[in-house]
Amino acid sequence: MLIKLPNGLIDGLDHFNYCEIDELRGKHQNYLANRQLVEGNIGHLPLLLKDLIVSLQTKEGIQYKGKIEEVVYKLPSGDLETILIKVREKSFGPRYYFEADCPHCGANNKNLRVDLSSLELKEQPIEEILKPKTITLSKLQQEVELKPLFLKDLFEVIKIAKNKQDSVITSLVSTSVKRIGTNVNITSSDIDNIPASDIIEIEEAITNNTLEGTIDTNITIECKECNKEFQHKLQVFDASFFFHSKA
Repeated sequence: MLIKLPNGLIDGLDHFNYCEIDELRGKHQNYLANRQLVEGNIGHLPLLLKDLIVSLQTKEGIQYKGKIEEVVYKLPSGDLETILIKVREKSFGPRYYFEADCPHCGANNKNLRVDLSSLELKEQPIEEILKPKTITLSKLQQEVELKPLFLKDLFEVIKIAKNKQDSVITSLVSTSVKRIGTNVNITSSDIDNIPASDIIEIEEAITNNTLEGTIDTNITIECKECNKEFQHKLQVFDASFFFHSKA
């Protein structure tokens, strides 16, 4: 299956924004059943992606010559989500059944269904991909350049949630910051001494700027108990997303 990516990889003059994918096979089910890989972790992702991405291509069909195991760390999270959704669709068909708890009344809504082939692809134009996303902090008076999340950042987010409760705010902010002034090796310690009002400016910029193209995984649901609508995000990076489901 050849699919279009919302961002793609820019290499020289070529824009590789099409991806050929394979379907899940027996060995991939082993990855998904490996408790060491998946419990509170996303260790299955690089293994799945390096096997299931057959090739990256340009619109004209030129194939990327680099290694796929390196490509998986160069594609932003919106592309990775798109690939994983399409892998599931290719493996089991477009119907995906799930359940969701209503935030209004707490009811567990079961046997919900979404057609994965209908999820909207929100592409990032190439000129936007190339354009730096920057803000100047009011108090620090330094320029901050923002970036989308990549696979290594997703691993860092998991690590932060498990082990870095004493620095959770600064650690999470650091994953979306590419540069502060001339410093390009950003860690949570670089955020530690930034004024709180400047950190809020960074968080607002992360929320309000389109840092990457995405596939829309936010599903609007009407609760079966209280009839109020709420949003549920498909947990595409969880191993359970690939379990075969029937209503």
